[in-house]
Amino acid sequence: MKKRNNIYAVLSVMALLVFASCGDDDGVQMEADTYATSDQMGRPAINTVFNFFGTSDVKNAYNSTLPASGAANATAFAGILDALQTYIFLDPEQFENILGIGNDALAGVLAVDVLQSDKNAATAYGSLNGRALGDDVIDVTLTLAFSDQSAAGADNQVKGGLVSDNVNANDKTFSTSFPYLAIPH
Repeated sequence: MKKRNNIYAVLSVMALLVFASCGDDDGVQMEADTYATSDQMGRPAINTVFNFFGTSDVKNAYNSTLPASGAANATAFAGILDALQTYIFLDPEQFENILGIGNDALAGVLAVDVLQSDKNAATAYGSLNGRALGDDVIDVTLTLAFSDQSAAGADNQVKGGLVSDNVNANDKTFSTSFPYLAIPH
């Protein structure tokens, strides 16, 4: 039985390779290196919340750039952070988040929508070192943007309600085998 399953697996892979090497119906073969960036979501919620520069054309232009070129939008990201913090009575000029950085530095990091990973350090989305499946990316994003550690933000009562979406766990258990994702709904 095991031998037969292995044969089926090999045949399936061979069929996929043959299918992948075929062109489309009109006989034109796709170039292997023809890709277009259409969305940046290395850090979920960052693009959704902070890429709001006024028009869909500007938002789409950001999404079609290479992530490493995102730093060009850091000023706009900082402007969004400033506006949101002002709205909840934080002082963006004095704001300092849990990483000890202000809006300009935070915007520079977030606008480059790339997950960095230092294999010699623990994976932690909150410290911007990679991302584990169980990391609460929304809470971390809210904390980075609104948990003001400066003296000016210490007494702000509004920010306390803005550092969590109050969804404290995944609704499905992650698998213990690759690809480790929870079963779909």
